[in-house]
Amino acid sequence: MKKKLCASLLLSSVLLSNIAAPVALADDATGTTQADATFTAGDRPDPAKPEEGPDEPEALDPDTDEKGDPAPLPDANNVYVTHLPNISFGSNKTDLKTTEYKALTEERTKNQGAEAFYMPHSVQVADLSGNSATKWKLSVKQDKVFKTADTTPHELANTRIRIYGNTLTNTTNSSADLASKIVGVALGQSDAFGAYSEIPVAAQNQSDLVVLENKTAGFTLNSYTSAVFENNYDAANYDATKTAAASRYEGIKLNVPASDQVQAKAYKASLTWTLTVEP
Repeated sequence: MKKKLCASLLLSSVLLSNIAAPVALADDATGTTQADATFTAGDRPDPAKPEEGPDEPEALDPDTDEKGDPAPLPDANNVYVTHLPNISFGSNKTDLKTTEYKALTEERTKNQGAEAFYMPHSVQVADLSGNSATKWKLSVKQDKVFKTADTTPHELANTRIRIYGNTLTNTTNSSADLASKIVGVALGQSDAFGAYSEIPVAAQNQSDLVVLENKTAGFTLNSYTSAVFENNYDAANYDATKTAAASRYEGIKLNVPASDQVQAKAYKASLTWTLTVEP
């Protein structure tokens, strides 16, 4: 019994000795280094599907001209217009009274044309200026009235493109955050067809129509800003499955007065879009 007791006491002594021993703490030692980065204004990006942010933009194919070459789009101070619409009203029946004809939705493609879908017409600006003072606006005018290209040309002196819808999106801000900072088409005119804005004809010395504007310095930095000419536009409603073919929509219409005496011919007009950037 004594041997067992001694062993037990010895073990207890060792345990108590370990608990009571002071622990030595090492002194802290620090050093300082530096990290740095420099940025320059970004190059022209491809367009993106108009979507409400904050979100990673879905890349679309660049605009092309009638020959399939890259379309010449305006830019200034590394603010880039990345999409402008070609507007088609398709084939229509003549009428005895002033009539409006809805536009056909516009084809958009991705993955070098491998996937296509149709959506309302839109414009888009990408701000890679890297300047917190940047403001910009995009405006449009029609160069001349609608006219045929045959040997006996006919003009539609009073026919105008009207915009009836407008939805603004930005890839870094929700739609609620855009109020007063980003503005689109002001639907300030009204008649029996509803409230609208009209694309002016340059030859008649009217001011350009502003279709999209960043009014707050630096607000759009490193983002896409779009104006889709449809009320309540939702990007989820337009893809290769849901909108695989062109259809008519309410956002853009061609107003053709009976007094223009439209003929059974093909008419064309050119639109000029102007990007203004400050400073």
